[in-house]
Amino acid sequence: MNTVQVYLVDDEADVTDALVWLLESVSIRSRAFTSAQAFLAEVRRAQGPACAVLDLRMPEMSGLELQRQLIAHGHDDIPLVFLTAHGDVPAAVNAMQAGAIDFVQKPFNPDSFLESIRRAMRLALQRHTQRSSEVHMRRLLAHLSSREIEVLRGLLDGLTSKELGKVLGISPKTVDVHRANVVRKMQVGSTTELVRMLGRDLPLPPSGAPVWQQER
Repeated sequence: MNTVQVYLVDDEADVTDALVWLLESVSIRSRAFTSAQAFLAEVRRAQGPACAVLDLRMPEMSGLELQRQLIAHGHDDIPLVFLTAHGDVPAAVNAMQAGAIDFVQKPFNPDSFLESIRRAMRLALQRHTQRSSEVHMRRLLAHLSSREIEVLRGLLDGLTSKELGKVLGISPKTVDVHRANVVRKMQVGSTTELVRMLGRDLPLPPSGAPVWQQER
């Protein structure tokens, strides 16, 4: 997990310095920010998996508002851990409902804090891997022709080559040619692997409702 960037955001430099020291003591690299805006600017440029620790109460921008900004700018895949004071528990619950994975009350136990960070790092790596895979799939899908998209939709709907040929008005052999092209362009070994990899939930490029669905 040493590829995961850990961000620390707290307006009190003493707090971030202590957290950096704690994380470095267990070989976890981190970057500290005392400004929410500076953190947002860094996140927009950053690549790779990342998680963040946000102080719930900051004068420039609260942790909850910072969380909303991250979500609004498409960074909802960054796992968030909130630092809270005793009276902030209700607000921390709101942060959890908005997608934060944990909140740690000050003063916190170092071991508990590190466990929360490690969990956030594992989740960051998992989410980044999944998103990268989806981006790769979409790029491959963009190279399919309209007919190949129709054939792929039929495969995902469980239609055979004979059934697809009938509804598309082409021969089963022509369907098989398109199937082979789809498999090659999607860089998989078989249609079975392709169906398992894509599932039925990954949006395909628009091409209108499939003919067999229009006839139902």
